[in-house]
Parts: sequence; structure tokens; C-alpha cells
Amino acid sequence: CSLVCRLLATRIQSYLDRRQRRASADRTTHQHTRPWTNPTSETSHRSYSRQHRESEHPTQTTPKGHNQFNNNSNTSYHMSGANYSLTTFSPSGSLLQIDYALEAVGAGRTSLGIKVNDGVVIATEKMTPSILVDQKSRFKIASLSDNCGLVYSGMGPDYRVLLRKGRKIAQQYFLTYKDEIPISQIVREMASVMQEFTQSGGVRPFGVSLLIAGFDDEGPQLYQVDPSGSYFAWKASAIGKHSISAKTFLEKRYFSQKDMGLEDAIHTAILTLKENFEGAITPENIEIGVISSKDRKFKPMSKEEISDFLKEVE
Repeated sequence: CSLVCRLLATRIQSYLDRRQRRASADRTTHQHTRPWTNPTSETSHRSYSRQHRESEHPTQTTPKGHNQFNNNSNTSYHMSGANYSLTTFSPSGSLLQIDYALEAVGAGRTSLGIKVNDGVVIATEKMTPSILVDQKSRFKIASLSDNCGLVYSGMGPDYRVLLRKGRKIAQQYFLTYKDEIPISQIVREMASVMQEFTQSGGVRPFGVSLLIAGFDDEGPQLYQVDPSGSYFAWKASAIGKHSISAKTFLEKRYFSQKDMGLEDAIHTAILTLKENFEGAITPENIEIGVISSKDRKFKPMSKEEISDFLKEVE
């Protein structure tokens, strides 16, 4: 038994000696491969490794003032010269996303409205992308309540959202007070909805402008609401692709005719659309909505009624 114990002790001592010699050799080799550094200094090792990596993989220097992570730079991304930040003002004091929304409105078909003493007329172009599209499924003029209607230029899906919200607001007022909502109030409520989408994260402005026409105790009303949420009352206005030339035409026609009636306003609306219309005007590619002082009911005109007015204009 004592012999076995001595044999095991000898082997263990031999194994420990070999490990000690191997560790000593490793330290000597490591010291020669890292000149001018302290083998026990972790900081020196990191510095040496960093210099070694930089010598093998040189990086391009960043010009002064163009640091990729400069905290003073704009936090929004600039791609192709476009600013995608919604809630950040530009150096000029504007919200560029609202300007882009107005560009979407300017790319839409022309719409216009005319207010006269005995009512309001709104009209718009309606071009279908294909002759195979069912015309009954597309409309740009709709009623918010019995005494109020609207037309849009811009993005159709955004218009549907606002139309649904506006109808809900009008019905809530009617259920509460048993009366039709004042035009100025529904315009203010819809403008507030559009304004909320200009200062909230995770959303974008509505890509539409609205012309809201109605009749209440204050008489005939015509308002324009823009993507920023701003709104103004107008005697006559136009939005969309050819809005500038349409407004110029309306200025000449509106003030040249004294005491313009509702039928004269319909004729003027058709002539204004005809100024920059692409192709021939037919009852299928325009829409007209009218509200009169006689019944104070907003209604879109039928194709037969539009056809009769087209014949009178020609």
C-alpha cells in the first residue's frame, strides 16, 4: 500500500512540474510578441490590439462637421432631398410633410365651389382609370348631413376616413339637439381632426383638401379645409390640379355677373371645369352637388340633370 502511494505521489509531482514549465514558456513567448508593453497590463493589451487592427484595416476619416452621430444634426432621415419628419419644423418654420400633403392635393383632379345668395354649388372632375370600372362605385361628392355636403381633391382613401368622421359628428349633434349641425361647427370639428394628424407621432397628414358647402341659419356657406387643419370661408374657390387657373377664371366670372343665381352658378362651374378639362365633358366624368335656399337640402345632381346643363352651356 505504501508503495502504491509513493508511486502516485511521484506521478502527480511530475505532472505539476510539466505544467509549470509549460506556463513559464508561454509567458516568455507572449512577452516577446508584445514589445514595449507590460504583460500584466490589460490596458496596454487593448491599446496594442486597437493599433494593430487600425494598421491592418485603415478607415476613412470623417470631415469635420459631418459626424454621422452628431447630436446637433437633424434627427430625421434625408433621402433624395426629402424630409420625413412630421413633428419637426424646418429651419424656415414650416412642416415639410404638410407641404408634401399639399402636393398630393395638387396632383388630384380639380374641384370647385361657388356660393350665391340662394345656394351653393360644388363641382369636380371624375376620371376613371379604366373604362371597365363601374361608375356607380366611384363618387367624389357626398352629403355629411341633410344641409351639408362636400367634395375633395387628393387621395380618395383619406377622403373616405374624413367623410365617415364628419357624418358621425353630424349625427351626434342631431341626436343631442334634434336639429341639423351648423356649417361652421362641422367645419371646425373636421379641421380639428385634420390638425391632430399634423402633430402626432406615428401618423401622417391627410392628403386631401375639402370644399364643404351647406345652408343654415346664417345662410349659404362655403368653406375650404386644407391638410394643415386651417379653414376659411369663401365666395368661390378651387382646389386640385388646375386650381390657380380655375380661381382666376372664377374671379372674372363671379364679379362680372351681378346677382348671380343658382343656375348661373352651375353654368359657371361647368365653364370653369371646361377651361382645363382633358377631353370632352360628359355627365360621366364630372359631378355636381347643389344646395338651395328653397329646401336647404344638399343633393348630388343626376346625370340627366347634368346633361341638360351641359347642353345649355354649349
